[in-house]
Amino acid sequence: MRKSSLAVPLIAFIVLFLICLLPLAVDIYVIYLLTLVFINVMLATSLRLSLLVGQLNISHSGFMAIGAYTSALLVIHLKLPFLLGLLCGGALAVVVSLIIGYPALRLRGVYFALVTVAFVEVIRLILSMWVSLTRGLSGLAGIPRPSLLGLELTSRAAQYYLGLGLMLLTILILARLERSRLGLVWKGLGQADHLAESVGVSALRYKLLAFAIGSFFAGVAGGFFAHYMRFIFPPTFGFLLAVNILIHNFVGGKGHLLGPIVGAAFLTLLSEPFRGITYLESIFFSIAMMLTILFLPGGLITLPVRLAELWRKVAHVPATTAADPAA
Repeated sequence: MRKSSLAVPLIAFIVLFLICLLPLAVDIYVIYLLTLVFINVMLATSLRLSLLVGQLNISHSGFMAIGAYTSALLVIHLKLPFLLGLLCGGALAVVVSLIIGYPALRLRGVYFALVTVAFVEVIRLILSMWVSLTRGLSGLAGIPRPSLLGLELTSRAAQYYLGLGLMLLTILILARLERSRLGLVWKGLGQADHLAESVGVSALRYKLLAFAIGSFFAGVAGGFFAHYMRFIFPPTFGFLLAVNILIHNFVGGKGHLLGPIVGAAFLTLLSEPFRGITYLESIFFSIAMMLTILFLPGGLITLPVRLAELWRKVAHVPATTAADPAA
């Protein structure tokens, strides 16, 4: 028992150490791609909070857009520090999530999902039509690079480490929340919210809290994305991105925090050849979702267990044959 408890932190440390060394061994394109993985992991893990409370949330790309444009515009026009712009983007995402979530979270099932889809489209249309502020479909260009303590991070490797730090901080905070008493309440609401309400738990309040916290991290991820890419435009944050973030959770496995991490990394890397070709990307994600539902209902994180079971079955075949009296 003690060996198994020490194995997990040891493996995590080795993986983190190797990730830190990667910029020394790979080219700029791989660094760029891995930084996108970090952003998608932040989005997928923060969406998991809504899934924990049993809400099918398809609004994450909308909150990502709010964070991206808020941070970019504040840094461009008001010359705010990068980190302050990042926090302002997350804060505005929280405010909007509270305004939208308070009435929407009273709905259940597909009705809540439809509201979140409509929200994504409203945000996209506002960003497209408010040309004087966002430059509309021409896109917002010239966004300053990320900076720390007044020093601009000009190299992709430096931005890689910043993205890694933001991702790790997001995962640590969400993991602590999930393992706390608050996380137990969220899981209880996801399993039987009526039962939780019968013992005095305010389902709306806790669902709204999960929705707001997830939206904050989506806004922060969006802010970092804007400063990393240095160009954003409304179609980037449309319905397709919202669905892809949701698929990251289901393909990776929504039963554990490790699921969205694995799902986001796996799908981001494999879908890179199709990025920018919308119909091919949609086909790829659809196939990944169908294969997961059919063969790995628990997600990719259950693959080692399934392979171990298959190995045990194969290993017992010769023994069974040898024991057969007819042999």
